[in-house]
Amino acid sequence: MENTHKLHRHFASYFNDQLVEPFVYVLSKRMENGHICIPVNSSIDEELKEGGYLKQQSFKDSSLVTSNETDLKPFVLFNDKFYLQRYFQYETTILNRLESLAKSKGKFTERSEALRSQIDFIREEISPVEDLSSYSAEEKPDWQAVAAIQGVLNNLTIITGGPGTGKTTSVAKILALLKKTEGDQLKIALAAPTGKAAVRMKESLLASVIQYKGLNIEDVVNKTEPKTLHRLLGTNLNSPFFKHNSTNPLPYDVVIVDESSMISVAMFSKLLAAIGENTRIIILGDSEQLASVDAGSLFGDVCLSQKETENQFANENLKLINSLIQPDRVVSYVLEKPDNFLNQHLVRLKKTYRFDQNSKMGRFTQAIIKGESGQLESIINSPDDDCLFVDYDYKTTFFENFLKKYKAYIEEVNIEQALIKLNNCRVLCANRESEQGIYKVNERIQSFLKREFANQIGLFNPSGELYHNQLIMVTKNQPDLNLFNGDVGIVRRDDKNKLKVYFPQLQSNSVQDENKKYHVVTPGFIEQWETVFAMTIHKSQGSEFKDVFVMLPKNQDNRILTRELLYTGITRAKERAYIQGTLEVIVATADRFVNRVSGIKERIQNN
Repeated sequence: MENTHKLHRHFASYFNDQLVEPFVYVLSKRMENGHICIPVNSSIDEELKEGGYLKQQSFKDSSLVTSNETDLKPFVLFNDKFYLQRYFQYETTILNRLESLAKSKGKFTERSEALRSQIDFIREEISPVEDLSSYSAEEKPDWQAVAAIQGVLNNLTIITGGPGTGKTTSVAKILALLKKTEGDQLKIALAAPTGKAAVRMKESLLASVIQYKGLNIEDVVNKTEPKTLHRLLGTNLNSPFFKHNSTNPLPYDVVIVDESSMISVAMFSKLLAAIGENTRIIILGDSEQLASVDAGSLFGDVCLSQKETENQFANENLKLINSLIQPDRVVSYVLEKPDNFLNQHLVRLKKTYRFDQNSKMGRFTQAIIKGESGQLESIINSPDDDCLFVDYDYKTTFFENFLKKYKAYIEEVNIEQALIKLNNCRVLCANRESEQGIYKVNERIQSFLKREFANQIGLFNPSGELYHNQLIMVTKNQPDLNLFNGDVGIVRRDDKNKLKVYFPQLQSNSVQDENKKYHVVTPGFIEQWETVFAMTIHKSQGSEFKDVFVMLPKNQDNRILTRELLYTGITRAKERAYIQGTLEVIVATADRFVNRVSGIKERIQNN
């Protein structure tokens, strides 16, 4: 901590300006925690004292600070917020590009007529008849169909919603509508912050192809290769600049970006700068999830800026939408007076198809999101419904009963089936260190499994750096091997008794037998990896498991414990979530939330 303090002091003193030095110190300190800027008010006084600065002083006469958006000086003071010039430019680029895309209406009439010509297809496949008897009033409008229609009409569409609300299904419906209205020659890009998330996006789309055969998009999905944002934009060796930018935009008609809550402000700026004027961009994510590990909480800030007007549409747009979807699923939320450029461009999906909102899991999740910590104990103590289980006492039996689920992939001889069973369960931790961190927990899991297979040491016997049936996670992108940060594989001995790592088939260019659903890599070629029976909640973003076990640290004052962290962890579960943590820890976690300072919400709303 002391070394970090000295580092921030050193950075602040580098500019040799006593007027700005206190503010640069606090800015450096806050940016380490994900803030883009700092407010210039009394809220930073305590941190100034910690840094050895007696009080705030005016820096209006400093030659290093400007309030002019076009004046290039190291620091910017804008709307009473203090920025590094670079991050102010990132934020400004994002806002300018979002505004330009939102206001681009050149083809709106043409696209509207094309949609009207497909009303029969829309009512059969995009907005089919459903039994709405169990739907709440806010769930009855067909938000997936609304998102699909918006995705065709506009050059900018933002879709948010929790797990199981149908974000990927909405994308599948957008692709189907685009194919119907504009043909199948559109150039489409799928992208996400990580390789794992990009691949999962395509896998989910392929699942939609099977589930919704009437959409007829199998050819579109099959020919579209998912990419990381870095690959999409084109990296330049030893350069922070990408091949695609404002002067060399991306060559696509449609760019679809998933898991957008994970994107940093710097990457979002570079992505939007590379979107051409005639390109549609569809941005998806869960605004309640953890933000990027780097500076900013851009997606959450953008969604928050529309909180009062989300899912509201001006009369003209509303009439078009309601004329296309099922009559019993129309939208009645009228936007009386548009007050910023993002109005009508954000759709929040309301209906979850995974957990009923009235189930124990549904009520617990909503209480976490809303910070209603006083409701948690009664929800946890309510009768079990086989989807949420909580252990306050860190019982070993509670933990080890869950660990038995790992035996399924270990005992499975067929590697393809083992890779499928691998996603049946996962232990998720809040941090790396501590007794409840991934290092100690991974040791506990390996020790338990070693005991379970004491009479079958050929199946599981941890010894050496790598061993048969070990789970490992790649921690560095290696596109040449079709490996990406976050990919998880199983170490197994081949028929020649050599250890190899087996990964699920990810992309069409995998090094693999075409008939197999996996690809094999010699361990020595993997540059960076770690054992991953347990993984951090941060690393689990973009993944889903049948059952998850969330282990929380015992210290309720641990600042890493936030409602976003717990929400992200438990919503990785498709069927059941298990939580180990005291009631005090769970309540403190729900009460604490991520509040990264930026100017995005304010600048959008004041536009």
